[in-house]
This record gives sequence, C-alpha cells and structure tokens, in this order.
Amino acid sequence: MKQVNRPITNLEEFEIALSKASLLDSDRELIEYIRFIGVFSQPMLKQALRLPSKPPILSKLCVICKQIGELMPTHFSMVRRWSQDMNSENIIWDANLICCGIYNYEGEQLSPEEGNTQFHVFTVHKELFNGLD
Repeated sequence: MKQVNRPITNLEEFEIALSKASLLDSDRELIEYIRFIGVFSQPMLKQALRLPSKPPILSKLCVICKQIGELMPTHFSMVRRWSQDMNSENIIWDANLICCGIYNYEGEQLSPEEGNTQFHVFTVHKELFNGLD
C-alpha cells in the first residue's frame, strides 16, 4: 500500500458545498446514507436504498462528488491529486472526495482483485461520518 497523506475535508466547507450543489433528492439520500453507515459496497448501497443497477451506483457517486467538488475547487483538486497518487495506475476516482477503499492489516485493498472480498469495500472519510450523531 502506498502511503500518501489524504487532504482532510473542512466539514463546514463541505456542508456549504453540499447544500449549494444541484443534487437530486436521491443523490442527497445516497450521500447522507454513506455518511451515516460509514462502510459500504456497491451491492450494499443498491439493496439498502433500492436503487436501480443502471447507472452503476459508484459511477453516480463520482458524478455527485464532481458536483460538490466544483463548489470547493481547491480542496477537490487536492483530493484528485491524492487519488491519483494513491492509485498504482495513476487513476483519479472523483468519489475519493467523500470516501476511499479500505485496506486490511497486510496493506491490501479489500477488493476482488486482491482476492480478499467479493466486492470493493469503501469507507467514508472520518470527518464526514455522521453515524454517531
């Protein structure tokens, strides 16, 4: 696992951007659910929120994060750079604005590619988690 410090999101700035973003009610519900549950996979979100399979929920999450990120461009740019630095193929994943993949004790990402879980598993960033409120 490549160790790169994640840019920490200013919660107040995020909340303002979230409130100003032109999101559908279903988009807001998805973000609030992720923030409440903390750890998730695509099938888990699909089942819990009764979402259709198309478009894929993780793709939809990227679009939502771009909309929020446009309202906090400096931070979003830093997150996108961090996302690219974390990925061995230098791929930017816009959903890293609010969440990222989870790694096990051995430093392997929980993913089918690593052979340690059936689906990719993600967690919301600690400062955005609101499941204990």
